[in-house]
Amino acid sequence: MLLSKYRQVLCEGTLNLPGLTLFGHNVTTKAVLPMGTHIHDGCIEIVVVVKGNESYYVENRKFELSGGDVFVAYTDQPHRSGNTSQGVCEIIWFQIKPAVQENFLGLSAPFGDLIRSKLMAIDTHILKIDREGLFYLRKSFENFLRLREENRIYGQSLLISFLSRLLFTQTQNRKDDELIENIHKYIEENIYDVIKTEDICSKFCISLSGFKHKFKEYTGVTPRDYINDRKIQKAKELLQSRKSVTETAMQLSFNSSDYFSVVFKKYTAFSPTQFRKL
Repeated sequence: MLLSKYRQVLCEGTLNLPGLTLFGHNVTTKAVLPMGTHIHDGCIEIVVVVKGNESYYVENRKFELSGGDVFVAYTDQPHRSGNTSQGVCEIIWFQIKPAVQENFLGLSAPFGDLIRSKLMAIDTHILKIDREGLFYLRKSFENFLRLREENRIYGQSLLISFLSRLLFTQTQNRKDDELIENIHKYIEENIYDVIKTEDICSKFCISLSGFKHKFKEYTGVTPRDYINDRKIQKAKELLQSRKSVTETAMQLSFNSSDYFSVVFKKYTAFSPTQFRKL
């Protein structure tokens, strides 16, 4: 068991729930060094981004995640986080060992078998969960953290509710999905320009307040934070291609190279100059 202000990790002996081998919560307030390639012996790992942005790699495939995204690493599958740094984000993650047969996740055989089969049948690394599902997961972890039997039982029921919502239901209205996906595409297509939230609202015919609310509800971050993060990802590419710090800042329409450097360090834990030397 590891408990600190920003990171809490509960292990198998503390959880006392067959098949659940780890349950953790982590808040990263600034970019930190990423985890290298690793596996979890006999376990499926499910990482839920509550808010912020994070990326994961499986083999040579990169997966970009934001609030409401769920990353799944299959049993014994090598994976790693970040590239040069982990993002500013809040995550809740857990590991499940499907090989456990008796009383799997505290469920009787027919129900435990069904959850197990659904977990083993996941064929994508990225899933979505809605705000209600995130609420179930957060409350589940909080109850396990209290280390009392009645809280453990309640935490178990909330975890099953989360998994049921993740595995059996459509978690987002398709219209909202398409809107946010189109906004993401617009940001990528205009990444070198000054991107104003007012211009996005005008293009997609939505109010500013409605846009900010819907975007943060869907991704877990404000539009400005998302835009800055995407610009910094592009900045990494430019710096790696030997563009100077000033050239990169100007090309991405930052007001000054000093401001660019401040934003870059917030999202990567390095100054642009340090990053170029990596």
